[in-house]
Amino acid sequence: MKIHVGVSTVMIAMFMSTLPMPSLGQTSQLRSKVDKSEILSQFQKQLFKSLNSKLEEFQQAYEKDYQAEDYVFDAFEAFKKADSAYEPVLQNWITQFPASYAPYVARAEYYCACAMQARGNKRAIEKDQNEYREMERYYSLALLDIDHALKLNVGMDVCYSLKVEIGMALEKEELITDALVGATKYHPYGYRVRMKYVQTLTPRNGGSYEKMEGFIASCAKYAVYNPKIKELSAVIPSDKGSVFFYLGKYDQAVKMYTEALKYSNYHSYYAARGDAYVKLQDYKLAMIEYDRALEQSPNDPEYLRRKTHALSQQNRFIDAQKMKGLSKQADTYDDWPPKKSSGSEHKQGIEHVQKAGDFLRAGQYEQAISEFTEAIRSFPDEYSLYHNRAICYLQLKNDEAALQDFLRAIERNRDDIDAYTKIMFIYANRGAYDDALNSITTAITLKPDNAEAIYLRAKIYERKGMNIEALQDARQACDMGYQRACMEYRIGK
Repeated sequence: MKIHVGVSTVMIAMFMSTLPMPSLGQTSQLRSKVDKSEILSQFQKQLFKSLNSKLEEFQQAYEKDYQAEDYVFDAFEAFKKADSAYEPVLQNWITQFPASYAPYVARAEYYCACAMQARGNKRAIEKDQNEYREMERYYSLALLDIDHALKLNVGMDVCYSLKVEIGMALEKEELITDALVGATKYHPYGYRVRMKYVQTLTPRNGGSYEKMEGFIASCAKYAVYNPKIKELSAVIPSDKGSVFFYLGKYDQAVKMYTEALKYSNYHSYYAARGDAYVKLQDYKLAMIEYDRALEQSPNDPEYLRRKTHALSQQNRFIDAQKMKGLSKQADTYDDWPPKKSSGSEHKQGIEHVQKAGDFLRAGQYEQAISEFTEAIRSFPDEYSLYHNRAICYLQLKNDEAALQDFLRAIERNRDDIDAYTKIMFIYANRGAYDDALNSITTAITLKPDNAEAIYLRAKIYERKGMNIEALQDARQACDMGYQRACMEYRIGK
């Protein structure tokens, strides 16, 4: 099912509401930026009374001044981390302060993070997996907390934004629509829920950039009451930047994030551009971007982690340059040349292959990667080494490294059908459905009797909105005996 709500339907519902005028001319007393580390410190020390006061202060500031909206969202996003140590503390917080909305919103953020972790990179074409069901369970828990928080404070836009996020993940249009209408009823000129809604209209969620542009244009008239509405225009280039980043086109990603920053200085855009510079090994510019993000979101644990990682990468790069004289274009995953063939080295290579296989079977993927890398130095033309190392990277959720290795595998063996299928999944998880389609079509060309591959192509066609082609492939897979296609598409035999 495509995730995009009819804009006209939503806008009619919004106009049906009585739109209260904002408090023009009023300015909130809150001027300090959100320090997530401070919030988490109070949380870990279980200073709940002080924490409630701080979080409620951010919400009250927003009630007086739309310009304080980001503060509320940033403050509660401090809890968006799938750390099992959080749950008992959150429960203790709720037990001590059941009449406060703050702990319920915080736990909802935590559950949403757990849901995203459970889902991993799985998208709709794999939604029957156990990971998807676990994701649904966490989102159900989050919705319970969200509804409880809204009973205590119906004007919590953070909650409506989370509902949009959950509706997008679970492909529930009604949940998305209701959340948007609810938010605009109480804060008709709010920005962040609208920003989250625009993200449901991206091409990889079944929408299009034209639909995004249409919704953004429909909101422009509200900018007179809240200038931040203009920043919605940053969402489209930001999304394009994310797509380019995941496709490994980092120069283009930088350009798109730069375009987004023309409309909004939102800290996430600076951090994303920093990530792209890290991939380009331009660490100096990356540090500048992370520092800019930290100016907007002081002591943000995630941005500090990225900056530390970039510093580590920079030091490793400098050391590699000194030791090996490699250029910036050196292969990210094979950052040394292959060994010269000799009898002893050939024997060592075989030993590395055997060790790598043992580690892979034992589920010790990092050790397996190390051994496969050593083996590749001895046998750089053996496609199976790249393929198996890619499998390890997938298990560690490093899709970019996996993609590069699968591509290396098919360069060496054009008949590696499984590699084409895995590449399809990686591209599909990124929303790059054209690339996914090309990959799975190649696999089908190599093995036309592969019913599973034909079924998978049907799912890609479905995500692209090509329903006729999807049904044709599903029927073919069903006729070939692939029961999953018969059941999902309700095809009688």
